[in-house]
Amino acid sequence: MQELLDSIIQDEILHAKWLNTLSYLENCGARKIAACEHPLLVKKEMLKHAAEEFRHAHYLKQQISRITKQTLHDYSVDHLLGGVYTKNYLHALDIWTCRYLRTQGAFSIDLAYHLVTYGIEVRAEKFYALYHTSLRFHRSKVTVKSIILEEIGHLKEMKKGLSGVPKGLEYAQAVCCQEEKLFQNWQSAIKKQIK
Repeated sequence: MQELLDSIIQDEILHAKWLNTLSYLENCGARKIAACEHPLLVKKEMLKHAAEEFRHAHYLKQQISRITKQTLHDYSVDHLLGGVYTKNYLHALDIWTCRYLRTQGAFSIDLAYHLVTYGIEVRAEKFYALYHTSLRFHRSKVTVKSIILEEIGHLKEMKKGLSGVPKGLEYAQAVCCQEEKLFQNWQSAIKKQIK
């Protein structure tokens, strides 16, 4: 991943599309969180998490102007890296998790939300730290430090939420294994696109 990030950061247009791609994923995550909300029984933590993910999407979109005058107004495939792998990343993990929980006789929207979010936040903690290091190395004007701090907080909340679930950590491991496969496919698609 480090080599890929280095290639992206050094190319203004690729980096703009990369930021737009990350913005899309954050926005997609926020929309999925909102879709999981009960119409009336919404916890404060869930509202906070959705709001922060929407803010990350907006923040990443704003960062594009720090590296180029090119504007990427939307999330059309031409404005993203990874194509359909980006478009389907979170949805594919969500569907896999729901099916997995059904095979375990443990399906609930709340548990699926916690597990998918846990898997994504585990990835985000590692990924944004790596991206941050690359940005500093290349002396980029882009920064993601504020996102890192909030993603760490989200992961703590998901761990806490899963700690009281029977087999919660076992389910979380399975989801993280599936997320790793999706991540590798996504990364491969981006590599093919930029070479």
